[in-house]
Amino acid sequence: EQVNRVGRATRSIMSLVCAAVISPRNAPVHVQTFGELVGDDDESADHAVQRTLHCSLDAVEDLLGRIDRSSIASASGGSGAAVATTGRGPKDPYLGPVFQTEDHQVYAWVTNTRARLLLVYEDRIGSEPNAETVRAAFKAMQDAYADAVSDPFATKEGRIESTRFARRVAALATGTHG
Repeated sequence: EQVNRVGRATRSIMSLVCAAVISPRNAPVHVQTFGELVGDDDESADHAVQRTLHCSLDAVEDLLGRIDRSSIASASGGSGAAVATTGRGPKDPYLGPVFQTEDHQVYAWVTNTRARLLLVYEDRIGSEPNAETVRAAFKAMQDAYADAVSDPFATKEGRIESTRFARRVAALATGTHG
């Protein structure tokens, strides 16, 4: 929380508390948390973030199902513009905010291989991160993900154990990814 010249609290920017990569088969490939986490009284903060991630995946799957159904319906109706979106994923990989709790806001990005990248921001006083900032973070995360899975020693759909990947993802929390 920041204090202005008159001593009143002003809106703080949301801080990144978790970045996750989920495989197309819903297996967690990489989950990394940053800073102090906020959780409910009766559960640990780590479990609160995990629960938020699970709920977010349900919201992402629902959204992707609607996108796929509308794309197919539009394509069969003869719309030439809709043909570009009839692939396995949405035309724009950025899905935007997909889930919100009292403490967190979750944004999603879907790769062309249907892996889901999730960024969980702590909602301090109702402020939202700039959409372009979130997009830039996702682009940096997707680049790091592509490099990690392109490693000849990486296992297909296995956990990403690369320290280089973890450092690149950690840079998202400090804003030094760009």
